[in-house]
This record gives sequence, structure tokens and C-alpha cells, in this order.
Amino acid sequence: MPDPQVYDPYRLIDDVEGLLIQRGHRPERVEGRAGDRVAGASRLLRGLGIEPLRAPGDALDLDGQRAYQARVHGD
Repeated sequence: MPDPQVYDPYRLIDDVEGLLIQRGHRPERVEGRAGDRVAGASRLLRGLGIEPLRAPGDALDLDGQRAYQARVHGD
């Protein structure tokens, strides 16, 4: 059985941001939406048959629950 393909979703975010800049866009990382970026990148990778490679520290809440609060309470 071949080894599964893996790719870091954070690297994909950086890659896409660089591509958008090359194409004349001005992407900006919206505060409190880091979870959305990582989830979107991970979903894209899975849709392409590549497993997102996640570091153990990714399970930590590093944005102070801002993403959670925004989704659940609209704060």
C-alpha cells in the first residue's frame, strides 16, 4: 500500500496567499478567522485526496476562543 500523501494546511494558506498576491490581489488575514482558514485548507486538501498534516499543537486554542465566540454568540 503506498504511503498517504500529506500536506501542511498552514503551508497551503501561505502558498495561496502568495499566489493571490502574484495575481494582483491583496489578501489579508482577518483576525479571529484562523480556524476558518485552516478548516478550508484542510477540506480542500481532503477533496484532492491529500491528508492535512497537523502538528499536535494545532489542537490548542491560540486565538483566545475568538473564532468560537464569533460563531456561537456573534461577538
